[in-house]
Order: sequence, then structure tokens, then C-alpha cells
Amino acid sequence: MKLSEIEKGKKCVIKELKFPPEMKRKLLELGLFPGQIVEVVQDAPFGGPVKIKVKDYCLALRKSEAENIEVEESGK
Repeated sequence: MKLSEIEKGKKCVIKELKFPPEMKRKLLELGLFPGQIVEVVQDAPFGGPVKIKVKDYCLALRKSEAENIEVEESGK
């Protein structure tokens, strides 16, 4: 499942980042790594950004970026 498909208020676990090495490194530095639990805080309509909560901060990703992050829904 892709991060862009997760509904607002749901938590998920990152499984894989499908990005070129430089972009992947930046996301890893921001705390987006396999095994990390994130929560979708806001999903803007019409292809707008996806706002997620990682640990104690929020991060906005383009919808196209969220589509390159494979996740699994979390029961937490």
C-alpha cells in the first residue's frame, strides 16, 4: 500500500522508500525509514500535499512523493 492511499487519522509503518539515493538520504535524515510509524494528519484534495506526523513533528510531502513510500497499516 502507498502512503498516499492512507486515510486521515490512520497510522502506518513505513516498509520501503522508492526514491533515487539522494532523495532517499534526505528522507532518512528526516526520520522516514523502514519500521518508522507515521500518522496521516491531513490529505489535501486535488493532488495537494499529504501532511504526516513523524515522532513529535509534522512533515508535508507532495502526493507524488507519498506515492513512492510503501507502507502497511498499523494497529497502534
